[in-house]
Amino acid sequence: MGVGPTGLVGREGELAELAAFLDLAGMDGAVLLLTGDPGVGKTALLDAAAELAVAKGMRVVRGSGDEYETDISFAGLHQLVGSLPDELGRLPRSTREALEVALGLGAGPAPSQIAVLNAALSLFDEAAKERPLLLVVDDLHAVDQASRGAVGFVARRLGGRRIGLLGAGRTESDESFRSTGLPELEIAPLDDSDALRLLSRRFAHLPRRVLSTVAHEAQGNPLALLEFAGSAGASGGQHGQGAGWASGQGRDVRALYSARVGRLPHRTREVLLLAALEGSGDIGILEAAGGPGGLDGLAPAERDHLVMVAENGRVVRFRHPLVRSAVVDGSTGEQRRSAHRRLADALADQPERRGDHLARATTAPDEAVAAVVESAARSSLRRGDADGAIARLRRAAELSPDRMVRRRRLSQAAYVAAWVAGHLEVSHEIMREVEGDPAARSLSAAATAGFLVLVTEGDADTAHALLMEAIEQAPMSPGPPSGELETALFTLTLASQYSGRPEHWQPLSKVLAQLPAASPAAAASLGRVHHNPGSLTDGMLRRLDEEIARLRDQSDADVVIRTALTASYLDRLPGCREAVSRVIRDGGAVGSSMPALMFVALDDLYAGRWQPSADAADELIALSEEMGYHLFAQVGHYIAAMAAAQRGDLDACRRHCEAVWGWSGAQKTAAAGELRPPGGGPGGPRRRRLRDGLPARHGDLRPGCAAAVQPRGRVVRAGPRRGRRAHRAARGGATARGRAARRRCRSPLVAARAELGHGHGDDIGCRGHGPVLRGGTRAAGRRAVALRGRPCSSGVRRSAASARTQP
Repeated sequence: MGVGPTGLVGREGELAELAAFLDLAGMDGAVLLLTGDPGVGKTALLDAAAELAVAKGMRVVRGSGDEYETDISFAGLHQLVGSLPDELGRLPRSTREALEVALGLGAGPAPSQIAVLNAALSLFDEAAKERPLLLVVDDLHAVDQASRGAVGFVARRLGGRRIGLLGAGRTESDESFRSTGLPELEIAPLDDSDALRLLSRRFAHLPRRVLSTVAHEAQGNPLALLEFAGSAGASGGQHGQGAGWASGQGRDVRALYSARVGRLPHRTREVLLLAALEGSGDIGILEAAGGPGGLDGLAPAERDHLVMVAENGRVVRFRHPLVRSAVVDGSTGEQRRSAHRRLADALADQPERRGDHLARATTAPDEAVAAVVESAARSSLRRGDADGAIARLRRAAELSPDRMVRRRRLSQAAYVAAWVAGHLEVSHEIMREVEGDPAARSLSAAATAGFLVLVTEGDADTAHALLMEAIEQAPMSPGPPSGELETALFTLTLASQYSGRPEHWQPLSKVLAQLPAASPAAAASLGRVHHNPGSLTDGMLRRLDEEIARLRDQSDADVVIRTALTASYLDRLPGCREAVSRVIRDGGAVGSSMPALMFVALDDLYAGRWQPSADAADELIALSEEMGYHLFAQVGHYIAAMAAAQRGDLDACRRHCEAVWGWSGAQKTAAAGELRPPGGGPGGPRRRRLRDGLPARHGDLRPGCAAAVQPRGRVVRAGPRRGRRAHRAARGGATARGRAARRRCRSPLVAARAELGHGHGDDIGCRGHGPVLRGGTRAAGRRAVALRGRPCSSGVRRSAASARTQP
């Protein structure tokens, strides 16, 4: 083998494949990932491909991973987008704003992850209109997770576009990309003959025996070949003895870079440190942080080929990640803190990055810095970066001088980890740290501990006790609850909802009575709907409808899920369908995806779409069990059992019922003893009583029976579409309270309950407690187990006939 057209030795085969890749990318789109060990020549091949692309008339945009920015979401994507300011300005407003908000370039409502990914793809389409575009991303193993997801999203959608994506990552580090199935080209070390040829071209003055020894020690790694030989040449012929460089620091390529960096002027090292810690290589930021004339200090590093400035003059790049590491390793702690402070000042208009640099510049507790970092965490959460919010809240807690404030911030991080991100292990880890602090329990700590014990163990009693104690000790302000009190009330409502017991609802109702009216997504509104749906006014329902209409532009997963939870009891789930489906598609909020799957499955169930409902329920069960949210899995089993019952699939219905029954032991819920198949199972009487199908007696909308207003009438209305004849039962007049509930909630089931009148108290009564739907360990088990022992279609048909109403 010889020298390729770009001057690379021993890479003719790789260059040929890259040329073919570029031809395909320029016509129909293509993606290729270079993998291999550090120093094997991936970056050199990327450079060669970029040069060849320019020669072919393509436009080249480059970015790279940075180990110091892996915790900043979309830091890598920021580099690619920042190189296309004109194209960004030509995008439609909504598309442009999605990218600007996600990357911290603008303010506004947090975009959904899918909106950001589609916007990035649209931007690259715009950039490829006049000529083909090549995106080059080096060091994929060091790219932040959000940007890596964006790169993967774009890579899988390049077919038919004149866009090429060429990436490079270390073999042992890039598992997340290796598992995507994208095309790869593994870069192997040079063989002995090519290694000697490379050394002979670059170091012709060295003796042959020195070159042979270097080639043997470097094992074909091009970077090691050049650096080892360079070290030998700089030290004289003594290296021909095989001593010094072969067994000393010269074997460490990073040490060789460190020596070169150490010989640079002090001013140059300062600018290099700013560039290493800033990450993106943005010349404007480096100039602002370095002060007047600061960029002049880059010249010695450029001449020594340690850094390169892009042709557009906007970006500086290190020759190799090991150079960046050598720069940071060669600095003192105080030098790094000083650089972070200067970068924070230069990033005043980017709150998250400013907060990150301030945090790294601070070693002792400092409330002013902690507040900035906490604000950055809220910004991260608003734009859908739950992982970034968790990391920043934890750092804010570390910087908090006050122990109570520290516990609050840690607890908030744990709650976001469990409720939004779906990271139970992270949440438990943080809570262990919180519980190790002897300071008094905070509302946030109680909310997180209660939520964890509820969703993992189904222990509503413990959750309720923790939360009520904390809320009763908390001061109540005149306005609507906010912050940690709002979170605690929401979690207490969930615990009361899942248990369905009056002794849990009664103390919560007293708290709710002290609170003013709030938005439909607020905990107070959710609690009122659950506890006393008949008390809702037309004004409150109008506010809910308006909030649902705004969900199409809402990307905060927490707001979407809370609104849908309220809507699910008032026959308004269809209006939330698009928003909750978006939460599932985006995948960034795994914790929120589980409730979102519940609502999709329930919406299908209520509308008579049995198979889609069953499919969504199965997905919910699988995800919940995988993530450890066992209570949510029981909800999935409940929905799946109901869908199976509607289809007359006895075996599937029984299987899901037994799953709920088996999980709902006495230690889980107080109603475990009630999970019995009526009549003793398959051999029981022919007549099946759906005792808990409607959890309130006729004419009685009792508090705490929120499931009584769930829109099972949608299931009833689906009967005629399946060829089932249903008729309206009008036995007696409705009570005044029932009529009011029907007018306000417009729930067909409320109307059915009001009109059923007399004679069915035994069949449709509520036995003692007010079970709720998402109390899967109680209501799901009792209702679904009642369907055991025979094909359920006839029972559902009879229920439909007796409960049929007109909308």
